[in-house]
Amino acid sequence: MNRDYHKLPRLYLTSALNNDAAILLNMDQWHYLRNVLRMVDGEQLMVFNGVDGEWLAELIFETKKRAVIKPIKQTKVQTLANHLTYAFAPIKKGRLDYMVQKATELGVGILQPVITEHTVSHKLKLEKLEANAVEAAEQCTMLSIPKINPTIKFDVFLNDFSKNYHIIFCDEAENSSSPIAQISALKDRKICLLIGPEGGFSEQERRQLLAKNNVTAISLGPRIMRADTAAIAALTLIQASIGDW
Repeated sequence: MNRDYHKLPRLYLTSALNNDAAILLNMDQWHYLRNVLRMVDGEQLMVFNGVDGEWLAELIFETKKRAVIKPIKQTKVQTLANHLTYAFAPIKKGRLDYMVQKATELGVGILQPVITEHTVSHKLKLEKLEANAVEAAEQCTMLSIPKINPTIKFDVFLNDFSKNYHIIFCDEAENSSSPIAQISALKDRKICLLIGPEGGFSEQERRQLLAKNNVTAISLGPRIMRADTAAIAALTLIQASIGDW
C-alpha cells in the first residue's frame, strides 16, 4: 500500500466502482470538492462505496458546474462488514453527532436507535446520522459505513435482538469491577452493545434486561459517565477483547 494515498481526500459514493466507470457528482459532492477542498481538474482522490473496496480516482471538471470521478485502480479489496451492533437511546443533537462519528470510527457495523422510558430526544433524522457516519468513514480510511436501522421501542428491541445477539449493557447498578473477563467470555458471539439515555434505564427496563439469558450487565468503573463517553469506553473494551483489533 502506498502510504501517500492516505494524504489524499476521500469521498464516499453510492455508484459502482470499476475501471470503466465515469461517475457524475451531485451538486453537494461538486460543492464539497470544488469549494470546500478547493480541488481542481485532474487532481486525485480516494473513493469507496462499501462494496467495491477503495479506489484511486481522478477528478474531472467537464464544465464549471459538471464534474465526474474516474476510478483509476483499486488500492484496497473490500472487507466484510462488522457485525458489531451499537444500540443507543437518542441523546442531545451535538453529543449524538459526536457519538455516531466515534462509533463509526470504532468499527460498529449497525447503529440501532432505541426509545427507552427516560429517552428525551424522540425525533431522529436518520439521514443526519448517516451523514455523520459517512464523514467519519471518509476521514478514517474505512471501507464501509454502518447500516442505520429505523428507531424502535425498547420492548421491541429486547424481544428481537435477544434472539439473535448477545446484548451487553452498561449497568450503573453493577458493583464497580473490570468487565474484561465478562466480555472475553463472549468471544465468537454476535454482540450488541446497549447504552441507555442520560437518565439511565428505568428499574423495569433493567429487570427486563437481566431476565434474558442472552444479556450481560457490565460495570464501567466507579464513575458515572455520560452516554457518549460510556459508548466509547464500552466499544473500546469490546473491540480490544473480542473484536477485530
